[in-house]
Amino acid sequence: MELVLPDKTILDLTRLEEAFEDDTDGIAELLDMALETGAKHRRVLREGIAENDADVVRKAAHGIKGSAGNMGATRVMELAAELEARARAGDLTGASASVDAIDAAYDAVAGEVRAYRAAL
Repeated sequence: MELVLPDKTILDLTRLEEAFEDDTDGIAELLDMALETGAKHRRVLREGIAENDADVVRKAAHGIKGSAGNMGATRVMELAAELEARARAGDLTGASASVDAIDAAYDAVAGEVRAYRAAL
């Protein structure tokens, strides 16, 4: 079964569908786990920003980038990569706005995950 979602810039399941083939439940489980992991990393991001700790922000953004990339959350991955690069350079200017953008992108991904589950 191939499920095509309306906006692949939010959630592109192509790689997961190739890896999991017809195991849509497996895809759904992986998506749920990735959303949970992302929520944890986002909490750490906010803590790092509050403490003005660029290394904590960099590590959390890197975790989000990887998790988002694995699940096909392209926009989340791009935003996290941008924040990671800035934090690596020690620049946390606008980091809170970046996390807000990551949160909004994650909300859109969560909506796509709900739509995917509803279509199962």
